[in-house]
Amino acid sequence: MLTLVAMLVAADPLAEAKQSFAAGQYTEAEQQALQAAQPPRLGAALYLVGLARFRAGRPAEALEALEAAGRAEDAPPRASWSFNRGACLYALERFAEAEQAFLEATADEALARVAWVNAGFAALDAGAPERAAQWAERAKPGASEREAAQVEELLALAARARGSSEDAEAPREEAYTRGLAAFDAGRFEEARTLFLQDAKRDPDSGRARLMAGASAYRLGEREMAREDVTAALSLQLEPQDRRTAHDYLDRLSFGLRASGQGFQVSAGAGAGFDSNVLQVGVAARDVSTSARTASTFAEAGLGLGARFRLSDALFADLSYGGTQRAYATSAAEDYSLQLHRAAVAVEWESAHRFRLGLASWGDVFFTGLSDFRGLQASLTGSAWLALDESEHTSTRLDVSLARKAGLGSEFSYLSGRRLDATLSQELRFRLLAMTAWYRYREDRIGTLVQSASVVTTGTTQEYVIPFAWTGHAGGASARMVLGERFDAGLDAEAEWRHYLSDSSLRVQAADGSTEEWNLRRRADVRFALVPTVSARLSKHLRLSARYELLVNTSNVDTRLADAAGTCTAPDYLCHRYDYTNGNYQKHLVMLELGATW
Repeated sequence: MLTLVAMLVAADPLAEAKQSFAAGQYTEAEQQALQAAQPPRLGAALYLVGLARFRAGRPAEALEALEAAGRAEDAPPRASWSFNRGACLYALERFAEAEQAFLEATADEALARVAWVNAGFAALDAGAPERAAQWAERAKPGASEREAAQVEELLALAARARGSSEDAEAPREEAYTRGLAAFDAGRFEEARTLFLQDAKRDPDSGRARLMAGASAYRLGEREMAREDVTAALSLQLEPQDRRTAHDYLDRLSFGLRASGQGFQVSAGAGAGFDSNVLQVGVAARDVSTSARTASTFAEAGLGLGARFRLSDALFADLSYGGTQRAYATSAAEDYSLQLHRAAVAVEWESAHRFRLGLASWGDVFFTGLSDFRGLQASLTGSAWLALDESEHTSTRLDVSLARKAGLGSEFSYLSGRRLDATLSQELRFRLLAMTAWYRYREDRIGTLVQSASVVTTGTTQEYVIPFAWTGHAGGASARMVLGERFDAGLDAEAEWRHYLSDSSLRVQAADGSTEEWNLRRRADVRFALVPTVSARLSKHLRLSARYELLVNTSNVDTRLADAAGTCTAPDYLCHRYDYTNGNYQKHLVMLELGATW
């Protein structure tokens, strides 16, 4: 019924505010327009401020801005200004004033019919059904199908008001019924206004407040929707309405509950190419080799999930995931990986936008194909605290501790513990979400002693390779919706690793004496970049493409040049005695078809 006419006067200083308004970002539009509220565009800026405030559900403040815009030298066109002023007055239940404002708006032929109808509804709510019928008749000539339906609705309500003296329940039911009709027709602003009127007439009933929240949700006004639905849950609701309210709150949340209750099964299969298989990120085997092994691979995965609402503020998630990557070439076959993970998580959400969570998960890695065997197992505990400052931003702190164990003597050096502490900031818009983060990590696992090629005849050499390190990392990610079926993502990360003890070449002479050559404290800098694109093929199927780039720079590399005078006794600080080539790149491309139920 009540439509806000957004007549945005073209002006360069207001371009950013107009863009925000068109995208439904009304708080940003208001702030940007206020910054631009200077002559000679003072009126245009304040007019946009008023429109943004109305859309944000603040009609009193919107009216104040519109009044100021009307007094400016560049005041907006009178008819559209009056129409929007009438909408504010109607929302404030100042029906007589709203009627007069809508009548002024009929001077504009483009607005006349909808202005006559709105004037009629204002007259009806002001207790003047005769005038309501009069204005409805004025709206009939040239009315569109939608406008004609509104005219007939107004005439019927006016006739009922004139012909009977029903009790107070009838007007309340009329507002709610009209709200439902507007909601079903997609007129969500009108529906919300009517539902709020009904809620004021019966403040103990939660159904109208719930539907006001549903209308706000459809308008993209998440904060207003949350307030309405939360208020509805504190009032009288039928069991089905209460379940609906909880479902809306789930959609409006940012934590575990955001996906709602239920069960999910996912499966995926894909193929790809890995330019440097030996750098797998889990365990470095045959570290003394300088070769790069490239291979195609196939990958398949399965996921199971169950989400539960334990109470109004407590939510739980159980999940299992398993993946298998199999490399095709014989040289890379032993680096094929299989992973199984089982996890449980609970999160408590307070009324003050804080979320507190606990999680635990276990991982088991297996490696090889023909020589399939256990690689590593781990058990991790995690806790997090998140603050959702607004509908657009969240800050989160995660701390986790893992205990890892290498499976079998071959991988015993992978045993130890890992500590992570991560601070992240998320920024959300309707079509774009971005996260920036910092992480501190301690990976205190063991040391591998591996036979080395002969350096000096008559001696035995072994590489002593510590794997424990601490590191600082920072990164960012972005997810963007590109259309109804497409989306894209980009992840970037930089990490500085500092190893906790020296690597060396242990040389044992024929007489049994031992020397440690080439003592070197390793330090790496790593950079990763992962763009992805995906297309939704159907309700259950999605096709995804991913590219991964990993660049590692290190002070441990057999190809590095030695400083003059360093590669001599007794230290033999020689890069040719390094145990690996730590400067490398890894490129991976993959195409995957995934399904969810």
